[in-house]
Parts: sequence; structure tokens; C-alpha cells
Amino acid sequence: MLALSGVLAACGRAPAPEPLRWQSLQPGLEYARAETHTGAGGDLAIHLVRIVLNRWELVLVDSTATKQPLADARTFREAVGGVLAVNAGYFDPQFQPLGLRVSRGRQLGPLRRVDQGVFTVGAGRAGLQHAKEWVAPAALEFALQCGPRLLVAGSTPAFRDTARARRTALGTDAHGQVVIAATDGALSLAEFAAALAHTARNGGPGLVDALNLDGGSSTMLDLHAGTRAVALKAALGVPVGVAVVARD
Repeated sequence: MLALSGVLAACGRAPAPEPLRWQSLQPGLEYARAETHTGAGGDLAIHLVRIVLNRWELVLVDSTATKQPLADARTFREAVGGVLAVNAGYFDPQFQPLGLRVSRGRQLGPLRRVDQGVFTVGAGRAGLQHAKEWVAPAALEFALQCGPRLLVAGSTPAFRDTARARRTALGTDAHGQVVIAATDGALSLAEFAAALAHTARNGGPGLVDALNLDGGSSTMLDLHAGTRAVALKAALGVPVGVAVVARD
């Protein structure tokens, strides 16, 4: 007799997801590993880090800190003494970053009013706006432009791109906590958005807003906090990373 998972697989149905369990690494910093079933018939993991903004901040890290034009997630993290780093947004063929970038209140790149999103942190709150409608929030300390938006107020937009790739995202849950996500396998944008929207009971982080960052060969993650160490390697270095750093 087939096991339940085998029966479900034979019927083309994914097994029921395990409830998501967050592990506390430091005050205001948690890690979880979500398993998701892809339409291609395989399973992969999404690494998730959740932070409380009054204890942790998002910063952009580039060659000013790393002293090299392209770097990996570990280099970004170590350059600023952070606990986590992932890749940031898009860049041109000359590896010049594209779009609005603000770190610790300092603007590093201009806004492009195109069909993308801007993830921001200001006055202790995270938000997500469309780039064409973007208005700087009060006390802006962090902003990153990329796209597309994966979740908008709990709804999933329509995606023209159906290709599968490794993915990275920034998002917020219903409690306003920031969640950083990176996959160790390939998902379509729609599959990634659905996995991020799933509630904890259904194996996901329950995000209501989420912004897709550069993915594919750029997706990288390096976490080193408490007893937890996770590393997702990218094929190539990138010019800018996003790091999580303890507030003073």
C-alpha cells in the first residue's frame, strides 16, 4: 500500500504543508524554513527571516563598504557587521544599480517611474508603493526599488512572466513585521507570491505586501545569528546587497 504522500503524488496533488514554525535567534529576529510544492512537481525550501524594526534595520551595502565592485552575501553581511544579507535590486550590463536606493536616510540612486515597486522603511514602519505613485514617507531611512510587486494589500497581481527562477523578496506581514525571503530552487512569480501569502497554519509567513528583488543567478542569502547559519550561494557576485543590522 502506498504511503499517503505517494498516493497524493500519484494523483498529482501536493501533500498538505507542515505548519510554519519560527525559531527565535535573537530578540526581534526569527528564522523559518518553509517547504513549498512547485507546479513542476518538485519541492523546495524558502528561507525566511523576520525582524522587528525597533531592534533591527535594513541597510544597503555596496562597494563603499565591501571595497570590491561585486560581492556575495557573506561579504555584504560581514562588511557592516550584520546578521543577514541578501541580494538587492536590478542592475545594468555594466553592473550599475538601477532605481531608487536609500540607506540610513541617504539617497544612493534616483527613482525610476516605471512599473515596479518601492519597499520603504520610515518612522518605524515598512511600506510598499508603486514606483509611479511613490511619495517619500516621513523620516525615510530605507528604500529599494525593484519589481514586480508580488503581493499588494493581500492580493496577488497578474504576472506576465511565467518562467521559473530562484527568487528573493522583501515583505511585511499583517503585524507590520518585515520578512526577507529567498528560495533554494526555482519558482514562478505566481508560485512565489502564493507561497509568501500562505498563513503559518498552511506553511507560509502570511505576508500581505511583498516586493520581488533580483533573482535567478543573483539570488543569495547569508545568515549567521545565534546557533543558526544558512548560506545560499549565487553564481556571480552582485553590486549591492541588503543587510540586517542591529540598531544602536
